Amino acid sequence: MPSRNPVGLVLAGGGARGAYEAGVLSVLLPALPVNERPNIIVGASVGAINGSYIAATVPDGGDPTLAAGREVWERLHWGDVMATPSLKDLERLARGAVNFTGLLSLDIPSLLDTTPLGPTLERAIPFDAIGEHVDNGQLITAAVVTLSARTGRSIVFHTGGTPDSVRDDKRGIDYVPAALTETHVRASSAIPALFPAVRLADGWHFDGGTRLNAPIKPALAFGAKRVIVIGLHSIHPGQPGADDRPDLAAGAALVLDALLADPLVEDLQTLTTINRLAGPERRIPYIFVAPPERDTIGQIARDVFRKHYGGLLHAARSPQLAFLGRLIDADADPLHGELLSYLFFAPEFAKALIERGRTDARAWLEEPHDEGLWDLGPLGRER
Repeated sequence: MPSRNPVGLVLAGGGARGAYEAGVLSVLLPALPVNERPNIIVGASVGAINGSYIAATVPDGGDPTLAAGREVWERLHWGDVMATPSLKDLERLARGAVNFTGLLSLDIPSLLDTTPLGPTLERAIPFDAIGEHVDNGQLITAAVVTLSARTGRSIVFHTGGTPDSVRDDKRGIDYVPAALTETHVRASSAIPALFPAVRLADGWHFDGGTRLNAPIKPALAFGAKRVIVIGLHSIHPGQPGADDRPDLAAGAALVLDALLADPLVEDLQTLTTINRLAGPERRIPYIFVAPPERDTIGQIARDVFRKHYGGLLHAARSPQLAFLGRLIDADADPLHGELLSYLFFAPEFAKALIERGRTDARAWLEEPHDEGLWDLGPLGRER
């Protein structure tokens, strides 16, 4: 492998929306010169899944168009991620009923059962290859972010690389070397309340995107001199919607958007501010691709649900998705579709998101930039 500067790939979290990242990278990676392709890969939540796949398959000359990875997404069904409905659901309901009476206090690990996710990850990702790529110098670092249930801090588990500090108290981040496995990736993807916490050597862990959804800081801590950031939420404020009173689903979608999108905007603004104030040798060129509008993915989810899962005759395709979509009224408007999008594990949705990601990546390639395909100044909407 040619000697080159460290290039970070930062992959954000967002559940089933992760197919968008596969679409973006399938266009972006082949367009980059070999010496500008990422060799520091950090992901949170579903970004940890996509990042681990790339770290395991691309550095050794694998297909940068991610054809096999896109196929995994396009074949992914609800049952590959969650086992519900199952007997465990009845057990959870029974425990909840007992808790409601106040007679006993029983443990309820989560609302959904993600037992199938582990085997799905092991089939899709050759985890042993990550360490091999680090050992032979094709990869500097592969890392996933979790949230420690014991300390409430973000934990960055990494194969390879040496962070500038093993403890970042300003951001509440700890760095822990580890041979990444499907267990670490499941922990990074364990959405609190919905998915059960995952036990690692130092305790129980949840979804890393809860505190650090776009882990730009860890990529820089491992020495990245350029960063590629793929977001699953638009940084544009969008146009005001109707003045109707939001219902429960709309409120939940707005909360998720604030939790996951706002930190991304802040980190990107910090990066561009550093570039403005720092000398030329300290600037961090970046590539940033994300959905263009606030309701882009919500609109896709709404349209796909309406076409493939909304009718009575469509319910047999996936009773779970049909029930979930009707429960939150997913075809009412893009905001309701936004909420469904996080759990919309369906081939039709994945294909639509992949195509959207490919379109947005092509748009970045066609725009003028400060340095080849890289920007240094403010984000496009601030120019």
